[in-house]
Amino acid sequence: MQVVIAPDKLKGTYSALEAAHALARGWLAVRPDDDLDLVPLADGGEGTASALLSAHDGAWRRVPAHDAAGRPITAAYAKLPGGEAALDVAEACGMWRVVDLEPDPVSASSFGAGELIRHALGGGARRVIVGVGGTATTDGGEGLRLALGAVPDGIELVAALDVDNPLLGPEGAAAVYGPQKGASPEQVAELERRLAALDLPDAARPGAGAGGGIGGMLMALGAVAVPGAGLVLAEVGLGRRLAGAELCVTAEGRIDSQTLRGKVVSAVAELCGTAGVPCAAVGGQVVPEAGAELQRRGLQLLEQGDLEAAGRALAVEWS
Repeated sequence: MQVVIAPDKLKGTYSALEAAHALARGWLAVRPDDDLDLVPLADGGEGTASALLSAHDGAWRRVPAHDAAGRPITAAYAKLPGGEAALDVAEACGMWRVVDLEPDPVSASSFGAGELIRHALGGGARRVIVGVGGTATTDGGEGLRLALGAVPDGIELVAALDVDNPLLGPEGAAAVYGPQKGASPEQVAELERRLAALDLPDAARPGAGAGGGIGGMLMALGAVAVPGAGLVLAEVGLGRRLAGAELCVTAEGRIDSQTLRGKVVSAVAELCGTAGVPCAAVGGQVVPEAGAELQRRGLQLLEQGDLEAAGRALAVEWS
């Protein structure tokens, strides 16, 4: 049996690559002779650069940068063939970098993300895919702009957006994600004022609020903005790799309403539907309403946080 295993990360538990290997170990424990194709994915948030690096020949480049609190760090971007590079803004200004500090959502800066892009350009990249998501910042990408400066002629920036929120308003970066980054109601109001003061031309576009407004700033800098999950699926050639497969297994940490808005599981399910390949989705948590909708779309669902156990259970079911 030919099976494609194409999960996202399960945040705090598995990277996408670890998730793929765990599902594969479980499956092979039951069906050791099957042919498995492991395709770790991402949605534009953390893990986007890693997913692209796994799909192409390339190498990590480690460079100096700063975290969201302004502390010096060493961060990495992926140097890819053909004059391309990929990076996650969260590699520099992600929440994970500042978990040892008290939240400071008003001062947190995206400067380090701009440094990463600048290093990628300095390393020869002419096209840079920027995974936008998972940041500790809500500065509208102003720090990124200051660090990057003018984008040289002939450079293509691609903003891989993990959410479709606008920059401002009740569904915007400050209102929706500010509290998750430790902002009080008063701080949310201050962040909203600061974001509005940037007067970004694409503030109302879906995804402008991604990465605390980095999405909107990248648009202003001329980036092509696309849904991250769709971009990653295309870059890794998932459609081609589904040819001849008898099953695709995908996964993410929490299957909920956000899943239905273009996250990895729904993007994989849609592609599988087009290819005529059955799809099974594993979630560490499955919100019933979202699960029911995915099942209505033809997915097999399994709520299981232990991915080896999930792999075994699915293999038994398909025996």
